[in-house]
Amino acid sequence: MVKEKGMSYGGLPKDYNPWSIENDMVSDKISDIKETLQSLEMGNMGLHHLVDLGKESQKNYPVEDRTEENFIHGCTSYAWIKQINKDPIQINTVSDSVIVSGILYLLEKAFNGEPKSSIVDYDEQELIDDLGLQGTISSQRLRGFGEAIRMMKSE
Repeated sequence: MVKEKGMSYGGLPKDYNPWSIENDMVSDKISDIKETLQSLEMGNMGLHHLVDLGKESQKNYPVEDRTEENFIHGCTSYAWIKQINKDPIQINTVSDSVIVSGILYLLEKAFNGEPKSSIVDYDEQELIDDLGLQGTISSQRLRGFGEAIRMMKSE
C-alpha cells in the first residue's frame, strides 16, 4: 500500500478531526440559508421567503406551548421557543409576527438535529452575520433572535 503525502494510514487527511464534523454541518446549513436569502436579494423576495417560513412556523406551533417559560423576552413581537430536546437540539419557534416567525424558523433549520455543542460555539452576533441578516432586519427583531439563541444555549 502506497501512502499519499498528507494522508494518514486510514486514507484520511492528517488534519482530519471527526469531532469537528458537527460544526461543519451547522456551518453548511447556515451557508445554505445565507445563499438562499442572498439569491432572493433580501428585498421583496427575501422578505416573502421569510413570511412563507413564518406562516409554516405559525401553523406548526401548538397554542399550549405559548407559555411564559417559552417566551422570548427582548423581542418587539410576542415570540416563543420551545426546546423539545436538548441534545440533539430539537426546537419549535413562533411569533405573532410572520416575519419574526420566519427569522426564528431559521434557527430550526440550522440547529434541529444537531448536537447541543454545535450552538455553544456561536455568539449571537456571529450567527446573525453568518446568516446575512445584519442590516436587513431591524435591530429590535434581531434582539429577540439573539435572546432565542441565548435560551437555546442555557437550557
